[in-house]
Amino acid sequence: MSKRAGRVLTGTILLFALFSGCQRNHAQVHYHRAEDALVHMDLAGARKEFHAAIKASPSSPLAGEAFYELGRINDLYGNDPQKAAGHYMKSLENLKDGSLRQRVSIDLATDLEHLGKPDEALAILRGLDGSNLLSTFKPRVWDLTARILEHEGHYREALGYYKKVSDREPDSFRGQKAQFKIGLLESLASDLPSAQRDLGRFVKRYPDSPFTPVARFNLALTWDRLGDHQKALSILESIKGSYPNQGVVLERMSEIRKEMRSSGPSPGKGS
Repeated sequence: MSKRAGRVLTGTILLFALFSGCQRNHAQVHYHRAEDALVHMDLAGARKEFHAAIKASPSSPLAGEAFYELGRINDLYGNDPQKAAGHYMKSLENLKDGSLRQRVSIDLATDLEHLGKPDEALAILRGLDGSNLLSTFKPRVWDLTARILEHEGHYREALGYYKKVSDREPDSFRGQKAQFKIGLLESLASDLPSAQRDLGRFVKRYPDSPFTPVARFNLALTWDRLGDHQKALSILESIKGSYPNQGVVLERMSEIRKEMRSSGPSPGKGS
């Protein structure tokens, strides 16, 4: 290569580097303007500046962050999971491995579930649930996976994920919900002794949990299915005044009493 050709090539590289640097600087200016607009709840202004940041540096991690913020705006303020999911997908195209990529993936899976695409959501979540998943995200991934599996009727597999959540953070709101779900799903899976044990343990440990009234009701139903109708009636009697839907409790009590009468000794027979 001649000296002149070398100088031309070097100049071209320098110009390209300078142009790229200017692009990044312009993108960052727009991104910071968008953040400021969000602080002042100027959603239209924020959208405009995020799009400008993407246009200024379309294939960059900053573009990935801007697409993510656009998705969050659609989720939090627009109630538009379809549009949000599209932005999250574009965000992932520009993000490398890291905490933000994992966060975007979880939000995308959440929206896909809302859009009635459980298989796509589960594929993302199972791809995340490995050794590289950050510890802070694990309970959220497990909880969402369990919820989808539960809705799809895969109760035993869902149980495994709820147990992971319960073991990790038992006393948090998510952990309490997981423990309640464990007992409920054991009942749905016809593992009545386990359901009775775990629902009973839950109502004793968390008497003031928002899940406790429903847990008590389902504990009563479990005792009824186990054949202890009197125990079931006793629990239902204790919650009939405080249960959100009193009519359901009274109806179930009536049904249990009817069952007890029909299964009792026939008149005229010796005791």
